[in-house]
Amino acid sequence: MQRIYFDESGQTGTHLFDRDQPFFCVASTDVPNETAAEMLARHFPGRQGKELKAQRLLGKARGRRELLAFFREFEQDAGRVCVVKIDKRFTLVAKMVDHLVEPLLRERGYDFYKNDYAVKFANSACYAIDNLMDPVVATELVSLYNKFAREPGPEKLRAFHAALRLARADAPFGSEVFLDLMIEATSTFERFEGDGRLEDTNDIHVTAVLHSMGHWQKRGAGPFEVVHDESIHFFKRSERWEAITNPALESVVLAIGDRTLTLPVPVVSTISARSHENASLQVCDLLAGVVGRHRPNEPPGEMRDFFDAAASSGLGQVAIYPVGGGTEFASGPPERADGPDIVDRIANAVRSGRKRPR
Repeated sequence: MQRIYFDESGQTGTHLFDRDQPFFCVASTDVPNETAAEMLARHFPGRQGKELKAQRLLGKARGRRELLAFFREFEQDAGRVCVVKIDKRFTLVAKMVDHLVEPLLRERGYDFYKNDYAVKFANSACYAIDNLMDPVVATELVSLYNKFAREPGPEKLRAFHAALRLARADAPFGSEVFLDLMIEATSTFERFEGDGRLEDTNDIHVTAVLHSMGHWQKRGAGPFEVVHDESIHFFKRSERWEAITNPALESVVLAIGDRTLTLPVPVVSTISARSHENASLQVCDLLAGVVGRHRPNEPPGEMRDFFDAAASSGLGQVAIYPVGGGTEFASGPPERADGPDIVDRIANAVRSGRKRPR
């Protein structure tokens, strides 16, 4: 039995259009609680009894020195921890594509998910929004979709549709296909509204935990016990987690980057715990907090120096799985569907599986 601990940073619920916290991170570890307590006591002397927070430590020179020493704990076996780092802005664009464009193409007989086409299309859309379109227009599009996804309704849909048409009127080369499909999708949204795909469309917490389990399955086959910090965002959607850990679920293998994730995930129990009472969770909290505060273009200064030093320490060896825009782009339409796509297969397996006894 492998016990895995989880904690997160940058959780803003379904509000993904957040410029102050652009990343959501989930860190996990299999370091036992007693071992974690010893590690924390060694590197953060005088702070016992207090919940360690990355933001407070990063704000002082002493705290940054302590963090750098703490990261060296993972130089010999960096696989004991991992972090999933989700770019919220990219996620909004990806969900925009997934929940509006995919149903349109599925109706026309295409398999949007085959050969990672959905990811490539999302990369193309994200590149167009971030690099080709007028920044003000692009930001307005993302903001309006975030509002619509959080509270779907005719008024917000009309506002988003109008913004798409305005953007299309002066669309730069390379953004037309994405905008045309979005305009058509929002014009005919009522046809797909009943399939439930927009429900909780901005939720990313379970997704991040699933990405993490790909790491732990690669490290060991399980079964697993999961201990997650108290989180209303994760546990209020526990039915989804229970569905994909239900042993009656039909076996499905998903590709996640250089890893694979086998469903059902062999998790025999999932419990919540308080971070300030659990040293293993505090380790996760520190890692998620530090990784989530790193910006790709950090300006010169103390924080830039810190992150450069951290990259040269054990933190640079830790598996950090980014979920953001990539460099593989869509060329041409997706392949024709030759059966249920991966999302339908999982949904069908969940529906046909017996409910896990309590």
